[in-house]
Amino acid sequence: QLEASKSFSKAFMERHGIPTARYGAFTDPEEACRYIRSAEFPALVVKASGLAAGKGVIVAKDQEEACQAVMDIMKDRAFGSAGETVVVEELLE
Repeated sequence: QLEASKSFSKAFMERHGIPTARYGAFTDPEEACRYIRSAEFPALVVKASGLAAGKGVIVAKDQEEACQAVMDIMKDRAFGSAGETVVVEELLE
């Protein structure tokens, strides 16, 4: 599950004290966009939680682009069932 689900992996790391980027996991695109708009960090990464053949990650330049990525993944099903859950996290540099 660690490899197949980004939301599971993030929760696992959090539970075990493994350093990871701040994040939220969502099954509702509107809830994900609310999180994006209130995020305390400027750069965001949106990820389809499931396996997406290495293509399910969008590095957004701003909140608008991040919300559009959520809609593409969750509503337009850009990555099929891999996008039923999305992980939105801060971009670490």
